[in-house]
Amino acid sequence: RYLHGVENDVEDDPRAWVVRVGDKRSNPTPYADYPHPDAEEVVLYPQGGGRKVGGLDAQRPERAGEETLVDDVSQSGGKLAAARSSKHRLLYATAELASPLHLSGAPRLSIRLAADEPAANLSVWLVSLPWTEGGAITDNILTRGWADPQNRNSLRESRPLKPGEFVELTFDLEPDDQIVPVGQQLGLMIFSSDRDFTLWPKKGTELSVDLKGTSLSLPVVGGAAALERALGR
Repeated sequence: RYLHGVENDVEDDPRAWVVRVGDKRSNPTPYADYPHPDAEEVVLYPQGGGRKVGGLDAQRPERAGEETLVDDVSQSGGKLAAARSSKHRLLYATAELASPLHLSGAPRLSIRLAADEPAANLSVWLVSLPWTEGGAITDNILTRGWADPQNRNSLRESRPLKPGEFVELTFDLEPDDQIVPVGQQLGLMIFSSDRDFTLWPKKGTELSVDLKGTSLSLPVVGGAAALERALGR
């Protein structure tokens, strides 16, 4: 149309097409734009108990303390997400969805953490629970993100961490467009070294997460009202 001046009306077509899970690539779903025009930021807060499966809710926790995890790159992300409890990750999940929830855009994590070493990896997965062993990646992982706390102030300059001193980071996870089905839970998993995407340091580095300074912003189509409906409220 724009290269050769052919009047094919492409400018009147939908601006975005998404191949939904289970659909054929030849049959994508059209949308007015990407991210979805009705996507609005909804903030969720970890409620504590992350070594098992803690809560993840739109209400700030009344009691927000610190929770710790121990880095071990030999533990795969899938194994950590499937575990009922683990000292190597923190996992927080919503209630089961009573109706489908449409996410469109890039989630954003704000986190306040400290490490007992000058350097540490930080990995974050947004997952659909319960974890399905042997399932397709789209059955379990909604999106992921990684950050280097040494680059908390600049992507060009690194500053070693002072062991035990808390720092704040805010970063986007990978953009995506997913419809999470009924009966699933949204899970926020925080861990250190992701064996598929980060360096493999010697295990044992301890990360402390200050829940009061930690939140997850989700791009929910329909905003807070849609999330409330999905959670059956």
